[in-house]
Amino acid sequence: MKRILTIVVKYVLAFGLAIFLLWWSLSDLNDQKIAEIKVALKEAKYLLLFPTFLVLLLSHIFRALRWKQLIAPMGYNPSVFHLTCGILIGYIGNQLIPRAGEVLRCTTISKPTKVPPEKLIGTIVAERAFDICCLLLITIGVFYHESSYISTYAHEIKSAMASGIANKKGKGWIALGVIVFILLIYLLYRRYKTHKVGGFLVKVFKGMAQGLLSIKNVKNKFLFLVYTIGIWVCYAACTYIGCLALEDTAHLGVFAALAMLVFGTFGIIVAPGGLGAYPIAIQKTLVLYGVTEAIGLASGWLLWIAQFLFTITFGTIAWLAVNFAKKKTDEERFIHPQQDQNAA
Repeated sequence: MKRILTIVVKYVLAFGLAIFLLWWSLSDLNDQKIAEIKVALKEAKYLLLFPTFLVLLLSHIFRALRWKQLIAPMGYNPSVFHLTCGILIGYIGNQLIPRAGEVLRCTTISKPTKVPPEKLIGTIVAERAFDICCLLLITIGVFYHESSYISTYAHEIKSAMASGIANKKGKGWIALGVIVFILLIYLLYRRYKTHKVGGFLVKVFKGMAQGLLSIKNVKNKFLFLVYTIGIWVCYAACTYIGCLALEDTAHLGVFAALAMLVFGTFGIIVAPGGLGAYPIAIQKTLVLYGVTEAIGLASGWLLWIAQFLFTITFGTIAWLAVNFAKKKTDEERFIHPQQDQNAA
């Protein structure tokens, strides 16, 4: 009962935050901003939704190919079709309930591919570990390259780091800082490893470490890296195409799109499916590039709606495809039961 109550409270808080952010983003709109948003959306290039959908679909195919490489060392060989369908269906789950997509993704393809769900969950942990590392690298790159847009403070940090690394004294302080940080983590681990919260954090870090180390079992590591890069290139391309949809954001470059990708991703993490949080994250990012708040919010909602429509449409198609393939297989087994017995 306590566990169920905890889950309910967690979901209520998640959706409560999403509704609050949704209200907050809309409550600040006056007549002028509303008129500006209407004009922007009216003149938007909606035909760009089609290439956006294609690029998003390609990103999921890359993800399926990468996932297949993580599953292969366990002795299973699921089809890319089933893996892609599982990923698409999983994203529908994430729109409704936070982190439910991972479970739905595993259970959807477990039966047709004969891979145990618990083993699939392990590979998803590995996937998340790689994606977190990629997001961190992109975030560092964006903050470094776009520091003049993001904030003066970020520019000061970059200058301090550059001047510190340029001399031996700075290198010594950096090395000392790294050592102190490692020792601090170790002491916290020793102190709180038996504590409930500490134990949870230890499990999280161990899971990430195991996920990152699992690449050693991948047969073609270079191809794994290519698929990973392909996923994030597709994400960035979709954001950039979204910029081209509005006249006031069409002038923005690739790094601006990367900044939108970074902050938008954190918005998706904050609320279920990014509802409320994603448009605000895009709005605040675009304001840094001189775009008005109204246009920024219009762009955020346009991008969010495009992703939502893609998720619902292709997720539904994937669900129908998986069930149709299952029904066809069941019919073949019913018509040719003797062949199945001989095969067994």
